[in-house]
Amino acid sequence: MRLHLNEVVCYAGADYLVEGLITYRLAGRKLVLARLVDRKRVLWLEPLMRDIDERVLFLQEVSDLDMSTPPPANILYNGRTYLPAFSGAAEVTVTGSTPGRASGTCGLWRYRAAGDQFLQIEMWPEGVIVLAGPSAHHGMLQILPVK
Repeated sequence: MRLHLNEVVCYAGADYLVEGLITYRLAGRKLVLARLVDRKRVLWLEPLMRDIDERVLFLQEVSDLDMSTPPPANILYNGRTYLPAFSGAAEVTVTGSTPGRASGTCGLWRYRAAGDQFLQIEMWPEGVIVLAGPSAHHGMLQILPVK
């Protein structure tokens, strides 16, 4: 699944406009986060990168987890223990609107907890950004292509 700027993602009863895309490259891995906006609500979606994937990530920026970098080996947040999935220095390419993020490099840490819950910690020159959220089956969303 590839998302493009100005496409619409329908999820959980809301229609989100793809306003920005961030591509992270680290240690032979490529991740893409799409910034989805519905009025004042912002979600970050990591679309399927392989045909065998059935789940996508839906993350939101959180401000109730004060985090320094590098983060600890495990993190307790909202009653869940998150363990490291991967980390490293990422080369970043940004297109569209992605406030607080720009093309260049950032530190990236991804954690996972039971119940398919995820944390992503990003270290940018302007500071640390923390994202949290669940994965969802790709059948729960619909993409309306740009015309």
